Amino acid sequence: MENNENVSPQASQKPKRKKRKWIGVIIAVVCVVLINELLKFCLEPYGSASQVMWDDYHKEDSIDQIFVGSSLCYVGISPYVVDDIMGTNSYNMGTPSQYLAQTKLAIKTAIEDHGVKRVVMALGYFSLTGERSTIAEVSFLRAKTKGESLLEKLTTYANYAFDEDIVGTPASLNYFFPWIYNSVDLKNVASNVKAKLEGKQATEQEMVNNVYRHYVGKGYGYLSGYLNFDDTGNDTTYSYYSETFSEDSLQELRDIANLCEENDVELIVIATPHPAYDVLSYGENGDEYFEKMYLLQELFAECGAEYYDFNLAKSELFTTSDKYFFDHEHMNQEGSEAFSTSLANFLLMKEAGEDVSSYFYSPEEYLNSIDYISTIWFNTTTKTNGISVSSIAYTGTNVDVEYQYTVYNESTGEYTVVQDYSSSTSCLIPFDADGNDDGSIKIVVNARQVGSDLAYEKRCVQTISYDK
Repeated sequence: MENNENVSPQASQKPKRKKRKWIGVIIAVVCVVLINELLKFCLEPYGSASQVMWDDYHKEDSIDQIFVGSSLCYVGISPYVVDDIMGTNSYNMGTPSQYLAQTKLAIKTAIEDHGVKRVVMALGYFSLTGERSTIAEVSFLRAKTKGESLLEKLTTYANYAFDEDIVGTPASLNYFFPWIYNSVDLKNVASNVKAKLEGKQATEQEMVNNVYRHYVGKGYGYLSGYLNFDDTGNDTTYSYYSETFSEDSLQELRDIANLCEENDVELIVIATPHPAYDVLSYGENGDEYFEKMYLLQELFAECGAEYYDFNLAKSELFTTSDKYFFDHEHMNQEGSEAFSTSLANFLLMKEAGEDVSSYFYSPEEYLNSIDYISTIWFNTTTKTNGISVSSIAYTGTNVDVEYQYTVYNESTGEYTVVQDYSSSTSCLIPFDADGNDDGSIKIVVNARQVGSDLAYEKRCVQTISYDK
């Protein structure tokens, strides 16, 4: 029989200390979890476009075809318009700033859940110039899993965390701490919490967060407003994303094409309409744009998919209009409905076996078809005796442009012509041309085609500050 009398008091205390240590660890873990949950509740945005898209997606009983991509897709393609024409049940899985990894996940999910047989991918050059964003990816994943079971949540997280590019890196933990990288501004915390406590529909909050965006349903929301061509000539896709396409992005495209091919899914990749000047701003008369277009056509052809650029669509398929655009790359409601009508008819013609490639211009034909001034812009340099103005007009190859240089007096509401219409693309504006000499001047450059009697076809308005 063991003699417990020889056990020291210190030894008898060890199990107790060990137990207290574990209790302390458990309490610390619980505190961390509770604090993390509180921060997630307060700071993680409620009513994001991704959340709205996935919430409504989980409500769909059946889906025939999906539209995927970034905001170009989200605000550019109305499933309602397409379905009315085609008799299909479509869903728009596009979300703002959607990266290709998220696009691939959306396609994979729709194939597994609904067995979709057609994917229309709206591809913007923005999606092809960057590297993989794990932060955007996790935000998208968290929105996706909100309506899923615990097992599905764990599976989604495991697939992400053990990805060869993620495993063993700090990014593998992003999923559990979204408030660190995806949080509302401090001034919006109260309204964010209130929306969650009130159980407000995510769609309502999304429209509060984005006043120009109006969610309709089926993943689609339109933009309200019109592009002001008077001050937009320097706001182009090329000015933001002029880089060459990254190899990571091109490989993602191949993976998407292979995913569709392996599952017998038709993949149609499109470029949505932009104002003509946005295309023409790439290099010299759009030459860099067309180089990128050819690269994508070749890549998808090698993967068994097709790429169509609706900027080059002939009038029989789609007729563009200045009133169709919200900004240099997004369509407004009127534009999205017109384009969705065109897209639906295009898909029907394709189903019927028509040679749809005949509905698109070659680059040379496209440039010849732009028989108008899309917009103009001017750059300025401050000289000792005034403001030097240098103008550029975005037009097709057969358009001759003349320019008029004027200044506007805010006080009197009067325009003063400094240099009347001529083919000159430059002008020196005296500092006091508007009757003032107060450190700023509003310059208005008008442009029209040679032979026109219009006051102007397009104009550019800028207020220039100067120090003499």
